[in-house]
Amino acid sequence: MGLAWSSLMHFLRGDDSSIHEKSSDSRKGTEQDTPGSQVVATQRHPEITQALGGVEPPSEPGKMELRLMVETATSTSDSPSIFADGRNWTLSEPFDVDSAPPPPYICVSYVWGDGRVPNPVHPSITMSDRTVASFTAAACQQRGGAAAGEPTRIWIDAFCIPTERMKKRATLESLGFVFAQADAVVAVLAPKSIAAMEEMEAFLAVQPRPVEIPNAPIVALEKDEWIRSVWTYQEIVNSKALWFVGYPQGDSPCQKSYSGHDLLNIVGAYLNRWGGSEGTPRHGIRAYYPHADNFQEILADWVMAGYAHRSALQIMYGLDHRAHVAPENHFYSMIGALTNCPSARATNPSVERLAERFMELCEEKGDYSFIFCAAPRDQRPGLHWRPVPCIFPTMFAWHVFGEGQFGERTAEGVLLQNVLVFPLGDENRRPQPLGSKTRKFMLEWLAEFVPDQIVTEDDPDDVLIKAGHRCLTMLQFKGLEGEWHPTTAGVFYALSRKEPGEATLVVAVGVQWTFGAPALASVAVGGEHQYVLGVFCGPDLKSIQTATYMLR
Repeated sequence: MGLAWSSLMHFLRGDDSSIHEKSSDSRKGTEQDTPGSQVVATQRHPEITQALGGVEPPSEPGKMELRLMVETATSTSDSPSIFADGRNWTLSEPFDVDSAPPPPYICVSYVWGDGRVPNPVHPSITMSDRTVASFTAAACQQRGGAAAGEPTRIWIDAFCIPTERMKKRATLESLGFVFAQADAVVAVLAPKSIAAMEEMEAFLAVQPRPVEIPNAPIVALEKDEWIRSVWTYQEIVNSKALWFVGYPQGDSPCQKSYSGHDLLNIVGAYLNRWGGSEGTPRHGIRAYYPHADNFQEILADWVMAGYAHRSALQIMYGLDHRAHVAPENHFYSMIGALTNCPSARATNPSVERLAERFMELCEEKGDYSFIFCAAPRDQRPGLHWRPVPCIFPTMFAWHVFGEGQFGERTAEGVLLQNVLVFPLGDENRRPQPLGSKTRKFMLEWLAEFVPDQIVTEDDPDDVLIKAGHRCLTMLQFKGLEGEWHPTTAGVFYALSRKEPGEATLVVAVGVQWTFGAPALASVAVGGEHQYVLGVFCGPDLKSIQTATYMLR
């Protein structure tokens, strides 16, 4: 994203002027190192989330548990305990979260890495060799933070997630509740990452501004395992307060810490400065340092949580390309970001069942923005509008904002609300000419994102439209060459081939990018409705009269 905080609020609110703000980087880095999704080091608790054998129903009884490590005057032999940060800590009994709010506590967010050691709280399982160090760093950072007369209470996964199978699953589905209820979340990062943040902070204070901006701090953030992890998103976005600290080094457990607000300003300003030289494309930071860019976006999502709802599609984009070992971890993080309600049941941990659970929760909230992912459509009767249950891919890599695509289930299908509806003509007819506002918008968008791509006011519509497709391709859009459909209000770039014949285009203005919104074309084929997903690029979408549309 590469936006300074001053312009970030405009960007996330969807102000029309945001497309003209100079944004992120274009310089090609040498340290891309983008991993696949199967990275062992970023796995949070593999013992907890490994799929269990046997055929199981979609869900089983199993209530989540909230237990905390509580600071105590002395260790007791009756309850599991540890000694960290010069204090004794004992595992509590489960709190009754249905009857009363839990007491004040903090959560620790960290990655497990590869090393394993015995677990002093649960001897039957192992834990990360980083668990105690992360716990100690968080305890030190929060020293003196408890109210007078109150003990410090800390939630950390290796000690506080129950070991009994069904309770584990229900607790994993309730991580959104666990982190949202905490007074604060302390994220423990690699010492190199904290050093990079200190370097960014010091550089931004230098006057006059240096011409050369080092990329080494960005590379350090790009490589950080916590920033790459699939768990990070849901642990951060719903938190009330956010702090970052490094793993303990040497004899001192206390390291320099940053608040979430301060870090957003530092990282956002640095990325903006690094990519602010003349002629740099807006997508550069995303192309060369996607994880550092994602780090900035997750901080922005956290800040905006108090101002706007988080859509299902925004969660999908926030988690796309994040590393995980077990596929079910992807969905536990999605569910945790979507809801902060505790789970009263444990879903069978298969990709299909967890994907269905995520879509069920979306429908319960009335948010159907999940249908605009890039997954193939479900071919079961009456569900052609719905993606197949899978790890939902996104259409391309760019930040999405908005409160969601509202709708409701009816006997006929799903009634989408507040959408734009346009007719799409037969391909054999002459395409509709672009309106003057659309042409102006396309020219400005292309100049901003791809400054070296030469298009002028005198170029015909087809030149602008093809250039728009090339621009989306740079953002990793997989739409087919030639599958674009102009309207007077904008251009629909289809993800797959549309069947010949007239169709209806439905644009979801409740979720948007700065250059457009997700859309689908509805085509009647053999008496059934088929849906083709894509991107609608056009100006002033919120100024067009909205309508409803029934998906069947």
